[in-house]
Amino acid sequence: MYNNNTNLNFPFFRVADAEAQVKNAHDMYDIYVNRHFVGQKVLLTQNESVDDVLDFLEQQGVHNVSAHLDGDHYVIQSKTPKEIEHITNVLNTYLNNN
Repeated sequence: MYNNNTNLNFPFFRVADAEAQVKNAHDMYDIYVNRHFVGQKVLLTQNESVDDVLDFLEQQGVHNVSAHLDGDHYVIQSKTPKEIEHITNVLNTYLNNN
């Protein structure tokens, strides 16, 4: 006899939903200063945001920069070469320690 119990499918949906939540919590972004690739920022928790990178720069005294998200590329823009070098150094430290 054929068993038409539809409740058997529900555990699969719960597993798929849990995997989707974990995957979203581990998004990864390529960080650029102007057009120069600096590193990758992995978001480990749902509370983290790629904008945390810009917040960190501001805490380090870096101002007068802008940032925008282009797909999985987070592009930080600065106008002076001296600032670009300083921002790149600060971000290298930040990305390697987080």
